[in-house]
Amino acid sequence: MDFNFCLNMWSFAKEAFEGSGGFSDGSYIDKYPRESEEKYQERQKIAYYENMFAPKINRYIGYLFKQTPTRTSNNNLIKKIFDDVDNRGNNIDVFMSNFAKNAKIRGVNLLLVDMPKILPQNLKEQIDNRILPYFVEILPERVIEFKLDEFGKFEYVIFSDVIDNSTPNKSDIKNVKRYYDKTSWGILDEDNKIIEQGVHNLGVCPLLIFSENGEFPIIGEFTQIANLAKRHYNLLNELDEILRSQTFSVLAVNSENPSDTIIKLGTDNAITYAKGLNPPQFIAPPAAPAEIYQNKIKDIESQIDKIAYDISTNQSQESGIALDIKFQGLNSSLSNFALRLNDLENRAFDIVCKYLNIQNDITITYPKTFSIIDTQKEIAILEEMKNLINSPTYFKLKALQIISNDLNTIEPEDFAVIAGEVEDSFKEG
Repeated sequence: MDFNFCLNMWSFAKEAFEGSGGFSDGSYIDKYPRESEEKYQERQKIAYYENMFAPKINRYIGYLFKQTPTRTSNNNLIKKIFDDVDNRGNNIDVFMSNFAKNAKIRGVNLLLVDMPKILPQNLKEQIDNRILPYFVEILPERVIEFKLDEFGKFEYVIFSDVIDNSTPNKSDIKNVKRYYDKTSWGILDEDNKIIEQGVHNLGVCPLLIFSENGEFPIIGEFTQIANLAKRHYNLLNELDEILRSQTFSVLAVNSENPSDTIIKLGTDNAITYAKGLNPPQFIAPPAAPAEIYQNKIKDIESQIDKIAYDISTNQSQESGIALDIKFQGLNSSLSNFALRLNDLENRAFDIVCKYLNIQNDITITYPKTFSIIDTQKEIAILEEMKNLINSPTYFKLKALQIISNDLNTIEPEDFAVIAGEVEDSFKEG
């Protein structure tokens, strides 16, 4: 896929998610043909952005991390990294949740595994001062230049960065470029002059690629929502213009003089007319234009829901088969995304262990299945089955399945208590 196209889409999707850029200043409002600049600017001023993108992303990431990944290691240095993975106090669950969110917006994201330049004198100093490898999220739109090796990993990569050496009395912010390959790193100024450089000798570029389909560059399955969000933004604005300019009825008055076409009235005056003449009447504008826009807006919203596997909308209007397909699509998407995050973490901690020159004993396990289901539908199935079969074992297992999905974040020992209570209820029955 063309890199420049992806760059533009990543940035555009970011704006759609945040409601920033052209979604906040009205510049994404399309101008009508032959529309005056004054009229266009007025429409831009009244434009408002109903963000449908962010809730879809947040709901998806909520499903993804409803059951947190498990990570184990016997090494105290690794445990320290689990607790503060980015050298900013964020544990790895917090970091990866935010990383996954940005990855879902774009379809890709980048993870840099870096190491402080000052090495510790001893283990105590290393732990106390956290002189350990750390993770840095590098959004893909920051990439300037890159080359992939035969396995789809970075041979080298250059991305934009900022160095802030400001003091309370002086601003000192520099735009720089950072370079990484399989053995070395460097910092370059805007004229490509080397400011600083060094070696890491990892044998692999420490900037890792996360991709929904394993390739780079790409745009993700949700990224296309940004284009629909822009269309939705414009349709709402155009509907708003119709409502503002055409909603109110027009007073029509009979007149012997056809030139008397406009009469100014207010709330504190009235119009009189002679007996025998037809009384004044209001003429209402047609509702069809507004209805056309409303239907189109609903259509765009339905398309967004479909792309995002939104199972919370229009369930009453969808067939059972359509809902099942949507649930299956969501579960499949979540499983694929989780497996790829799992792989990314494994690769990242391989680099961590290389930096520390220790054996990798780390185990990372993301949920492989999610079983997102329609709880109300499953309860209804359970009730219907009571009229068809007499199987306490089936009803017990079905009930536990529903409870497990509804409470899949609880501790195993708590679920064991619930399972025991369900077992007892069937014995009593």
